[in-house]
Amino acid sequence: MSFKRTQEQVCDTLKGGITDFPGAEIMSVFYETTPEAAADVLPPGLKPYKRPIVVAGFNHFTETNFEVPYNEAALYVAAVHEKTGLPGLFVPGMTLDVDMGSILGREVGGYPKKWGSLSMEQEGETYQASARRHGITYYSVKAQLNGKPNDPKLMEAIGELLTPPDPEGHPGATIIYNYLWPASQWAHLSDISKAPSPILYTVWKTKHPGPKKPILGTGEVIYQHSDHDPWDSLPVVHTLGAIMTFDGIALDGARSPEDEYLVDPQEYLPYAFYGFDHKL
Repeated sequence: MSFKRTQEQVCDTLKGGITDFPGAEIMSVFYETTPEAAADVLPPGLKPYKRPIVVAGFNHFTETNFEVPYNEAALYVAAVHEKTGLPGLFVPGMTLDVDMGSILGREVGGYPKKWGSLSMEQEGETYQASARRHGITYYSVKAQLNGKPNDPKLMEAIGELLTPPDPEGHPGATIIYNYLWPASQWAHLSDISKAPSPILYTVWKTKHPGPKKPILGTGEVIYQHSDHDPWDSLPVVHTLGAIMTFDGIALDGARSPEDEYLVDPQEYLPYAFYGFDHKL
């Protein structure tokens, strides 16, 4: 084996293919933050959803097409594309416990992934998980999977976000919004207006339906402030509920021109550092 490799010797994601997670257990706690907080975290090209919904997630991937099984903490904010008007989820923060999943997500997908220490435990109906970096447990989730969400109108509140917005063009797919703007393209420039335009792109996410049905329950999200991981800037105002799902997921890597939308580099610059730590 050599440092040199062919495309056949690397994962499909590096060939514009599907990033596949056939085995997954995903905990999602849905809550509403303040409208101001939701609007503040969204980069240019995205507008706030009609309700300031945040999804506090923990993903346990038991099988992928690119990495050993790994765990991931993820934060999603409901948003609407300013051009297409389609609702989806934007990801301001992710923490993983492996290197290759983090590197692949950052370099190919533009996700703000960082490495950290993750803990996930479930005993019966009781679930708890946490994320820790730089000695700070900045993000924790607790849930009781008892079939009773915090808010009985949970599914009504999130129904549109979970409904495929383009059933003809992308049947069964929901949307994750992300940005591509590698620092190598602009960090050396004294005049950022001369940098290539950041790309807001639409990621189409589908599921591998399994035999196990989702489980609803009550959820709780707990933040502790960290300058490096300021997840607490999306404070909990009203918790809607928790959902544990067992379906695998797949992210389509074959971007088409209609899935890409250019934004102004100077306007985007303050949002370009979500995947980096604060200066010490």
